Amino acid sequence: MTPTQLAPDRIRKGERTRTRILDAAADVLARKGYAAATLTEIAAVAKMQAGSLYYHFDSKDAIVEEVMRVGIDHARDAIRAGLSAAGKDASGHDRLTVAVVAYVTAITIDSDFTQANIRCFEESPEATRENLAVALREFANGWVRLIESGQRDGSLRDDVEAQVIARMIIAAMNSVVGWWRPDRELDIEGVAGMFATTMVDGLASNA
Repeated sequence: MTPTQLAPDRIRKGERTRTRILDAAADVLARKGYAAATLTEIAAVAKMQAGSLYYHFDSKDAIVEEVMRVGIDHARDAIRAGLSAAGKDASGHDRLTVAVVAYVTAITIDSDFTQANIRCFEESPEATRENLAVALREFANGWVRLIESGQRDGSLRDDVEAQVIARMIIAAMNSVVGWWRPDRELDIEGVAGMFATTMVDGLASNA
């Protein structure tokens, strides 16, 4: 077999290794945050030598940025799946409720990547935050559009500013990562449901 014929196998192996590194990094970052996470521990979880990480990533910050970017994608995917299940005929109120439950679940038990994003954002270098600014702004705007949709169909109050409420909701949901633990009395489904009913029902239209 020629080197050219071998290339696809090498690419696939490289992609698998890169994925293994990112999975390990997401696990470590979700548990420890940016400052406490080390390349040595990430490599250990990935079952690699620490020096081997540099073959796939230039630095710890490059790994962190990619983990955080994947975390945003995971959150979007979870919300999209929830909204798809709800159906196009669901009211804006019901779609926002579904999105809240999907996101709270994603950041706690469904995705180390999404949890790592939340835990590491404030600690991460300014350059990393700047590189993720567009993706994060688009994510926030998705919540704005959900609220505006409910305002248009009359299921959500129209006397509040959607952009402000969206950011309040995101901040409130992200706070769950700081205090909820799987060994606590409250299961995450119950917590997510309480968040949804408290926040979204508070926005419900009286009409």
